[in-house]
Amino acid sequence: MENYLYLSLIPEALILSQLPPDKFGRYLATGSKRQIEGPAVFFTVDLEADLSAFRMKEALERCVPHQDGRPRHSVYVSIFNVLSQVPLGALSRAYLTTPSGLTLELESQEWAALDDQEANFLYQELGPVYPRVASRLRPQPFCKAVTDPAAMVSLPAVAFIDLKIGGLAYRPERNEVAGTPYSQSDHIRECFGSLEHKVGRPTKIVNRGLRPDILFYMVRSGVFVGKGSAMRFFPLPSEETLESDHYLWWHSAQSQRGY
Repeated sequence: MENYLYLSLIPEALILSQLPPDKFGRYLATGSKRQIEGPAVFFTVDLEADLSAFRMKEALERCVPHQDGRPRHSVYVSIFNVLSQVPLGALSRAYLTTPSGLTLELESQEWAALDDQEANFLYQELGPVYPRVASRLRPQPFCKAVTDPAAMVSLPAVAFIDLKIGGLAYRPERNEVAGTPYSQSDHIRECFGSLEHKVGRPTKIVNRGLRPDILFYMVRSGVFVGKGSAMRFFPLPSEETLESDHYLWWHSAQSQRGY
């Protein structure tokens, strides 16, 4: 029986499992009595990578089927400071699982900024902390700024998604957050307004939530994970592709409107 290694976010953990990604995602989102049910985000990790920071040999010895032949759902390898210790190159694919347990696989590709005129961005950090952040930085500069060890406050690594914000991306003082579900729209507008005229302060915390309310249908580009100037990008397919090729997942993600 094959072993898989997953880096799960929310909360951050490195987990060995004998469940393939679709079943592991369902297990995280709906199958554990010990976890709050909700959306899940995780990566597959290459078992051949340098994982010397973790007790992998001991974990692999424990990741064996149950006596009745059932696969081992999870063996927790680490639950602290995981993201910063897993090599970025070891992250092979990202997975988004809806609260109903349907999983979408995302392959990595080189990051290229969308050809648009957006001046403002709204980021939801996915680990190791979970603030929602208004920023005038595009994803790669944002990743570098958040993980800059020379900054007064920084993270060793960060995972995040960018969110659709309608007209706020262009002229926050004139546009509503059309088509978005954010209850704090006025606060988001104020955050962007405060950034517009402040030199040297390109980000502002919108919400310090202990657990992010991830709405997959509001993801603008995809999932980012990085350390310093190194960043991996796992793009979300277009809405047209999601509708045609991932119909069940997409409609499950849209049902989060009532989640």
